[in-house]
Amino acid sequence: MQDNTKPVTVSELLQFFPEVDLPVVFTDETLNVFSCENAPIPNTILQTVISKWEGELDEYTEIVPCVLIDSNEDYHALVYWKGGLLKYEFILLTIDARVETPTMISRKVIGSTVTENKIIKKSFASIDPDMIIHIIAGAGSTEGEYSADQSQAFTMEIQTTGDILFSFGDD
Repeated sequence: MQDNTKPVTVSELLQFFPEVDLPVVFTDETLNVFSCENAPIPNTILQTVISKWEGELDEYTEIVPCVLIDSNEDYHALVYWKGGLLKYEFILLTIDARVETPTMISRKVIGSTVTENKIIKKSFASIDPDMIIHIIAGAGSTEGEYSADQSQAFTMEIQTTGDILFSFGDD
């Protein structure tokens, strides 16, 4: 039997990701805003497009569309939240703007909450108008112990090609 399902287009996918003015921050609080204000991605798009990038999506996995942060002739950059058992992630994804079907260029986790044993690891991100992604990451115990001096800050940036790279240097 032949599958006559029409492929999902880039424009069909992007309609679930509202454009925002930068800077934008990705935290637990902003997730609540995105999940209340944005329409959910239909299951057909989850299964035919998102699952190509995320692997099989089980009944415990939730995807929340967040925002479109950049759109140009070469790529579209969007952020979505992926929630599973003991692991929640904000994912920055760039897709090729020169083709009709959503084709990934680059994918990076920019914020997360991960629980491993008695340790909770958290990271939060902000994206500035220059497409620099600022991330702060830290860990604490499930008993509430947290030491700010153990936090680390780092940056990523979106290249003109749509590749997402870690930034190095003291700039």
